[in-house]
Amino acid sequence: MEIEMDAIDSKRLIIGKRNLLLKALFNLIKNALEAVEDKGKIKIEHYFDEGYIHIKVSDTGVGIPEEQLKQLGNPFFSTKNEGTGLGLTQVFATIREHRGTISVQSIVGKGTTFHIKLPLN
Repeated sequence: MEIEMDAIDSKRLIIGKRNLLLKALFNLIKNALEAVEDKGKIKIEHYFDEGYIHIKVSDTGVGIPEEQLKQLGNPFFSTKNEGTGLGLTQVFATIREHRGTISVQSIVGKGTTFHIKLPLN
């Protein structure tokens, strides 16, 4: 497995609840690790643009079917056989609490990208 980190403008600070933000990022990275196979790739990007800190967590994993994308973040919905969906529920709630947005793009068999936008202040 390959992990790539591209952190531009990493000196810019996000004001918020540190533990919640760390837990949200941990959950996204954990999900990416579970989605990729041995030879897969995970890419984490961090940059600043137009007043927002952007964080992208991308993987070359199994992907998420389009009909399931709209349900992500709902309590107890999971794309995993033994998942509870609570990890992503907490991710979506944390980002909203910090006045940010989160979007998801996915292609089955190709991978998934979670894109977080958080206001700088």
